[in-house]
Amino acid sequence: MNPTLRSMLFTVGAVTLGGVAFVLYTPQPATRSMAELRDAGITDPAGQRLVLTCPERLTTQTKRRINSLQPGLLRPKQSYARIARVAVCFNPDGGNCFRPADFAPRVADLEGVVIVPSLRQNLTGVDLDAGVADPGDGGEADTVDDSLQYGDCTAERCNTYDAGGLFANGTCGNINRLWLVPSPCMVPNCWVGDGGTWQDDAVVDCRWPKPNTDGTSGPLTWRGCNVGPAATAVGTQCVPTECSVIAGDFPPDWL
Repeated sequence: MNPTLRSMLFTVGAVTLGGVAFVLYTPQPATRSMAELRDAGITDPAGQRLVLTCPERLTTQTKRRINSLQPGLLRPKQSYARIARVAVCFNPDGGNCFRPADFAPRVADLEGVVIVPSLRQNLTGVDLDAGVADPGDGGEADTVDDSLQYGDCTAERCNTYDAGGLFANGTCGNINRLWLVPSPCMVPNCWVGDGGTWQDDAVVDCRWPKPNTDGTSGPLTWRGCNVGPAATAVGTQCVPTECSVIAGDFPPDWL
């Protein structure tokens, strides 16, 4: 990564991918354009594009962006979700950060650098009343957001999502992209109280197999209004959700 590009970035922290810690950056200021990042070399051949998928605590701006591309997938009050974003990784040796064959890391801890162009540390100077461009429209708008990534993230090849046809020019054709991906967890829809409030003693149609002592799956069982794995959830009132929240957030108010 060249000094010009580095001067346009804010250090977020570290993200662990494939057992290796990478330094995570987002551009700043919030008004930094995609054209400026391209001119500074973010799309140079030395950078390896990838899809970075993380659980995120969504902001209003993030929800606006997702609803523009994938309307109706977020519940009205949902503020946690699994989000995929185009990212660019730089290896100090100038080669790929991840091996093309198996996408395992080629770098040691804190050697590789991952930049997420669609994210900002804050939105100072951004007109939040402006329209939100659809990141699937084939263009590359400068609409950004300030969602908080947390928990376990994964790095995937760009073509992993190409078959879905969400983007006309390929998943990583634009660097300023994000989209909602299926969550690994479900929660019973216990928002059945007055005005859609959470009712902890509700019983709705969402159950999980009870494990037998020999490790096999037993009969479907009501487990209360608790999060469980999406892969084994059964029922018409199971809704997708993140598997956890940040300390201090009350799950029914945020999930």
